[in-house]
Amino acid sequence: MNSPVTFTLLFANVAISLWAFYSNPIYFERFSEWPYQIVHQKRFYQVITSAFLHANFMHLFFNMFALFSFGTYLEGLFINSFGDVLGSLYFFAIYFVSLLSGSLLTVVFNYKNPNYVAVGASGAVSGVVFSYVLLFPLSKIGVFFVPMPAFLFAFFYIGASIWGMKTKFGNIGHEAHLGGAIGGIVSTIILIDGALRIFFANFGIDF
Repeated sequence: MNSPVTFTLLFANVAISLWAFYSNPIYFERFSEWPYQIVHQKRFYQVITSAFLHANFMHLFFNMFALFSFGTYLEGLFINSFGDVLGSLYFFAIYFVSLLSGSLLTVVFNYKNPNYVAVGASGAVSGVVFSYVLLFPLSKIGVFFVPMPAFLFAFFYIGASIWGMKTKFGNIGHEAHLGGAIGGIVSTIILIDGALRIFFANFGIDF
């Protein structure tokens, strides 16, 4: 197993989500992300605990499928480049920073609404995906079975997230998606020396 952190996160997300599905509903409510409660009642733990809960099985499946698809490859790449410990540590740092940035952006935009609630690993997973996009911008990503370059996917993803935030479209955590993507890009640039050079080199730009 060349992606221990990825598989550990997969197990944790599935196990905790299933526990929440079948336990007392009060626990699901308590550990979800309520931006109003985080700010006004100091329930800061929700920023992290909510990222291991999911609204339903479909929500859980799509997040875990994306985490498996991109996480195993990315962590394996880091391990091959930096060694077992440092490679996995870098991957976990990107995941965790993305989780935090997604959750915190959700708080910033929704802390005045006492009825807003969010769950899911979408922010963290978005960060992992965008870390991959930064390093492999010309690789193909399938969107609704339509392959497109990763950088083009990123462009549409960010645009859709910003539009969704403005229009409040659907029951989707657009803020978490955007915050996680930003966290993934920034943490990758900080941790992976030359990440920006790798990105631009794919387009024939050297600096």
